[in-house]
Amino acid sequence: MEGEWEKDEYRVMLYQSDLYKGTAEYYERYRPPYPQVLLDDLRARVPITAAGRLLDLACGTGQITFALASEFVEVVAVDQEVESIELARRKAATLGVDNIDWVAASAERVSLGSLFELVAIGNAFHRLERGLVVRRLVPRLQPGGCVALLWAGTPWRGALPWQLDLAETLQRWQHKLGADDRVPQGWRQVIDRDPHAEVLRRTGLAYEGRFEFTVSQWWTVESLTGFVYSTSFLNRTVLGQHADEFENDMRARLIGSDGNDSFRQDSTFAYELARITI
Repeated sequence: MEGEWEKDEYRVMLYQSDLYKGTAEYYERYRPPYPQVLLDDLRARVPITAAGRLLDLACGTGQITFALASEFVEVVAVDQEVESIELARRKAATLGVDNIDWVAASAERVSLGSLFELVAIGNAFHRLERGLVVRRLVPRLQPGGCVALLWAGTPWRGALPWQLDLAETLQRWQHKLGADDRVPQGWRQVIDRDPHAEVLRRTGLAYEGRFEFTVSQWWTVESLTGFVYSTSFLNRTVLGQHADEFENDMRARLIGSDGNDSFRQDSTFAYELARITI
């Protein structure tokens, strides 16, 4: 491992390109939105003029895009999953939001065009070729422009009994279906060895910190199942004909003998901010 890092300080963890196939509807419905307090804090730190452009890379179904679109004259929202882009485009038409250019492409290859005030990447930077992406972004930032990495927690990370039961259930089903390799082994160690902050700094950006916000939210078995179906590792495509069995198992493990179908979580959302200094 040490030798690998000595030879390749920009080590890339390669993810399959179709991991989110079939997840768009679940992502849109069951992924909690970024809290208003986080968005307000981000707005206060970024020089948003209402005349600039926003780039939302790996935009999914547009959680960041729709939250910030009104602050910019133009938004470019990019995701490699065509179904996510199509769902978001339909949503924009329904809402009458017409300043968004929806692009089906990878973050590493998309044509970037004019300068941006803000580039946002939500819950995805670890999946990208980080060094390549940031090196492409830096020339496309206007003076004082920022890159923001937004992060949302997951319901099974925690020490509450229901979280431990959920985590065990998900791990067991991944093993059962042979789906452990959908996430590259050792990816967390890669990030630990080469944190996002260092990747951003290597390109000359000034890293301004990580800003965290904790909010309480409630889950049900239905919303937890929907969240799982929005993931890359155990969605409906992975489960296939086993989906009903999985849902029954989830319900049995989570509800147990007390019949409770309401689960509270103190969930942490965060963003990391870096700024161009020229």
